[in-house]
Order: sequence, then structure tokens, then C-alpha cells
Amino acid sequence: MSANAPRGKHIFLSCGEASGDRYGAALIAALRSLDPELRFSALGGDGLVVAGAEVIESSHDIAVMGIAEVVRKLPRIWRVQRRLWRYLAETDIDLVVPIDFPGFNARLAGRAKRLGLPVFYLIPPQMWAWGQWRLAGFQRRVDRVGAILPFEAEFFGDRGLDVFSMGHPLMDDYGAFAFEQRRAERELRFMDDSLPLTIAFIPGSRRQEVERLVPVMKVAALMAESWLEPRRIRFLLSAAPGIDPVWLHGLADGGMEIRDESLPLLLEQVDLALVCSGTASLETALAGVPHEIVYRAGWLNYAIARRLVKTSYMGLANLVLDDSLVREHTQGEVSPIPLASCLLRWLNAPAEREYFYRQARRLRTLLGEAGVWSRTAREILDFMGERDGIRVRAAEQA
Repeated sequence: MSANAPRGKHIFLSCGEASGDRYGAALIAALRSLDPELRFSALGGDGLVVAGAEVIESSHDIAVMGIAEVVRKLPRIWRVQRRLWRYLAETDIDLVVPIDFPGFNARLAGRAKRLGLPVFYLIPPQMWAWGQWRLAGFQRRVDRVGAILPFEAEFFGDRGLDVFSMGHPLMDDYGAFAFEQRRAERELRFMDDSLPLTIAFIPGSRRQEVERLVPVMKVAALMAESWLEPRRIRFLLSAAPGIDPVWLHGLADGGMEIRDESLPLLLEQVDLALVCSGTASLETALAGVPHEIVYRAGWLNYAIARRLVKTSYMGLANLVLDDSLVREHTQGEVSPIPLASCLLRWLNAPAEREYFYRQARRLRTLLGEAGVWSRTAREILDFMGERDGIRVRAAEQA
């Protein structure tokens, strides 16, 4: 494909949380490498600012998790929404690119379409898990969809949407990850208890989930330390982008090193991990780190999710592989003693570890090759060029 969009175009990106901000920044870099004259504005965070986008509203104001949190922040969300709706209506924009964040971005896509703006939605809502009744409305709101999971292209394509298979963005980080070298080093430490272990706690990027998980993780760390004594253990607590390391240190109350490097760099050092459900758990599997998945939400959010979600698994690696590769702990199961016990069980289960490594290799193959944002940037520019061709032909026919 050739990057054939006319030059000097204006693209608006909508990125509502930390992962979307990171993806948006990578996309801008890839697009600018093909067309330096492109202009970008956005809903987003610091990553998009650094990438050179004009951030119209900060995503920090609306990045919330669950029904109860959304309700509490509704006035702020409505304020951001009104500003963006006005911006879309009053600004010369050539393409709207929502990235993930489905609750907010589905509404934004609908507004853009009503204003006559083309929409290329990247990382669509997980309608294969719940809410297939939303498909007809979603189809009216988007012109093209960029899918990242291997089964999504077929799911959305069979239902009449125009789908581009991006591959998973994480493969840009983990495609060249030294999987086999790290696995061999980790296995040496597992088999020699005179060597220190490194255990990571990865509580996520949303303040609410961090507040729920870190106190449990802290006690689980104490339990693991007491059971493995006198073996040396390093406990690392990951501070995701947007999470204040000082605040996190106070929440953890000592005993763990607060680390704010990217997960690919952190996971190179890690032997075992407790990880929140979501993208972080998929990253941990791609890095080949044996881990346990934890999920704890407010009771209302969880009750609603239990009724709506139709998938067998919560963890993304388990979903893609259709296999209970990693144990999942939800709600009341997120308790220090059972979590520490399950985590340390990996130490005495070499056959279970080997099966995990085999499936992790398969997962890496299923999620595609690196170069996701370069491929997507070319697809976006071709799409814009095609849309301009359509507009020119319509004007000539009129």
C-alpha cells in the first residue's frame, strides 16, 4: 500500500487512558514519518503532548473504572464531552481516530459521524464478550475498524464492518523481547534457592484499582517473604504512567521498591508476578513471566459484569489461547494468603512452567509481527486518500 493521503491534513485522536495515550503517541510518530505535514489534536495525556499533538482536553479527567466511578465523575466527563463536541464542530478536521476507551469513544464517534467526519476506530469495543446488541449502532458510527486480537477481524467482518487487522500493538514492545534468554535465567533462579528471586506486583493504571489491590499485594509480599525465609527476595511495585510514585509509596507503606519504568523493561528483571487483569497481564505472558491474575472491583460493577460478560476467561492471554494458562482470582479470592500460595506454587511446578512457556510462545505467534503502528499509519493515510477520492468524484458528479 502507498501512503497517498493529500498532505497537510488534520487528524483528531481520542485516547482516554494510559495505554491509549501510549498507542496514540506511537501512531503519531509513525504517521509523521510518512507525512511530516500532518497536524494532530487530541483528547489525551502527556504521551500525546510529547508526541507533538495539541491536547484539547486531558484524559486524566475522565479515566475512570466501573459504573460507580463513572457516576461520581459525570459532571467532569460531561464538561470534557461538551468541549470536545464543540471542538469537532468548529475545527477543520479530516479524520477522527478514537483509540479503545469504548464508553466515551463510542459517543465521540457518533458525534463525529453526525458532523460528517470520517471515523477510523482503533481497538474496538469487546462486543465479542458482551453487548452484541450494540453492533448496529457501532457500525453506523464508524467507517473502518482496526482490530488487534486474532479473532476480532472475523467477528467484526462477519457482521458487516470494514476491518483492518493491525496485529497487537504490544508486539512492537515484545516482538524482539529476549524471551528464551530470560526464561533460561529465570529457570536457574527457580532451581537454585541460594539465588535471589524478584517478584513484581503490577496493580494497573487506574487509581481505583490500585487502591483496591496494593494493600492486598503488600500483605501477600509479607506472606511470601516469611514462607521463603531465609531466601532473598526483591519485591517491585510497578507505578504505571499517570500514577504518582510518591502516592504509591505511601499506599504500599514500605517493603517494596516503587518502579516507574515501562513494563517491558521491568519484566526483564522479574521471576514471578501478581498482575491486575487487563493489558498488563497480556504483557506479562508475552514476556514469559509466570504470574497470577487479580481482579477486584466494586460490588455493583462486578455484579453487572457477571451478568453481561459471556466469555469463559477474564485474562487476555487465556482468551486468545482459549486456555486457562494463568490462574484468575476475582473479588473475594483476592486475599493475601491464597495469592501468595498460588504465586509460590510456580516454584515447585516445573512441568506447569514448561507448559506456560510453550503457550506463551504460541501467544506471541498469534498476536502477529512487530511494526503495528507503521502498518496502521499506512492504512490510515490510504483510507484518507480514498475518502478524498470519493469526495472529489461526488463533487464532479454534482
